[in-house]
Amino acid sequence: ARSAGSESWIKIAVGQSYSSWSGFAFEAVCQKHIPQIKKALGISGVYTEASGWRYLSNTRATGTQIDLLLDRQDHCINICEMKFLNTEFVITKKYAAELDQKVSVFREQTETRKTLFPTLITTHGTRKNEYYTGRVQAEILSRQLFEN
Repeated sequence: ARSAGSESWIKIAVGQSYSSWSGFAFEAVCQKHIPQIKKALGISGVYTEASGWRYLSNTRATGTQIDLLLDRQDHCINICEMKFLNTEFVITKKYAAELDQKVSVFREQTETRKTLFPTLITTHGTRKNEYYTGRVQAEILSRQLFEN
């Protein structure tokens, strides 16, 4: 027989608040594993400044938020998006447009001339579909955050 506690956990685990909490927790784990992210990208030896970035528009223009920027001394920036899911992440047409918008707003607002690399950090990988190809330059799986 199930106890009330186990049924409560099941209800919580499928709810929106748990989903939001999981996403924030995953982002926090990623933020604490920058050296492992750099290693997975093959840039361990490159001086890098890590930060988040957000643009709030004063007009009707779209604002945006980037989970993690790896601003590299080699004139490249990884624009990292973190996706915590129990399954493979699938880039939809809508998400592809959002990612393109983030990159565009970042370039426009910062006036950077650096090469921008959209990068995904996911729990179970990303499906290689028409919206992935040519858009995502690098991908890191969560297990790589815990490799030495």
